[in-house]
Amino acid sequence: MGKKKANGEYNDFLDGEKLRDNAGVRTSLQTTSSATKEISPPPVRQSQDQRGGKSKGKGKGGPKKPPLTHFLCLPLVTDTSRPQLQSGLDKLKDELTKENVIPPKAVRPVGTLHLTLGVMSLDQTKLEEAKQYLQDLNLHSLLRDISMQKLAEQAAEDGTIAENFCSGVQMPDSDALTINLESLVPMQAPHKTSILYAEPRDKTQRLGVFAEEVRSSADLEPTQHNGDAEAGAEDTHSQDTNEEQASSAAGSSSSHGPEAKSWLRFDARHLIDSYKHFVWADEVRVDRVQICKMGAQKIYSEDSDGVVVDERYEVVAAKGIDDW
Repeated sequence: MGKKKANGEYNDFLDGEKLRDNAGVRTSLQTTSSATKEISPPPVRQSQDQRGGKSKGKGKGGPKKPPLTHFLCLPLVTDTSRPQLQSGLDKLKDELTKENVIPPKAVRPVGTLHLTLGVMSLDQTKLEEAKQYLQDLNLHSLLRDISMQKLAEQAAEDGTIAENFCSGVQMPDSDALTINLESLVPMQAPHKTSILYAEPRDKTQRLGVFAEEVRSSADLEPTQHNGDAEAGAEDTHSQDTNEEQASSAAGSSSSHGPEAKSWLRFDARHLIDSYKHFVWADEVRVDRVQICKMGAQKIYSEDSDGVVVDERYEVVAAKGIDDW
């Protein structure tokens, strides 16, 4: 691992997981390092009453919330999807350079791509509990039951006799989900947005249900927003899927969602139109659930230049869907 380049050109523009609320599934078109510091909730500040002083009452926001330290996600970078995604991001960067609408550095590195199910604030004890929760979860049975439910719903729509609704019908894969990542969708108004994201599409329509079930089991509350959440969207952008989405380019450095506060807002209508039929990656196999640590770690080149070549989030726990 080389030294960091003093005046590197790499993207430090956006940390894709600095979110404020638990939220829906999202794709971050955005490593593992022993240098990462342990994150623990800040000490609770004493009120003036507790210190013997006069209380001025609670502030608007109430007690300060502990920092978000981890997130639950579905990884999307595979040997097959990586070259597709990298090619698409390179194309987008080239277009951004020519149009000079937003900095190309706003595009997140391919190694950080994932679908976020929810975010968490965990000390070491709670982290161990979260790891155990994940290992105890029977993801295969969950996906199998969702598959059966979808087949039954389709049978009802087609008027198929209930006892024979599986006859001649091939069951979807219960060991993984297969999705496409397509288009660019704005998190806020198209003419004034800070985030664009790729839309995960699942022709079996199981992804959204699976994600919600896993998130609910983990006791991660869904967003209260109508439409897009801090980390995704509530099935509002595509009629053929119920999946939530995620950022693929350009965003806030502090939070995501329609209420995101960012110094960068831009007119994305041209980009949205240009990429409305674009496929970032097809047949992406989603076969596990992970708990990752906030804060993507930079990957440096092996040569003496020490140029940052990618980023990844540290995986602290993982469970395969086919791992019973």
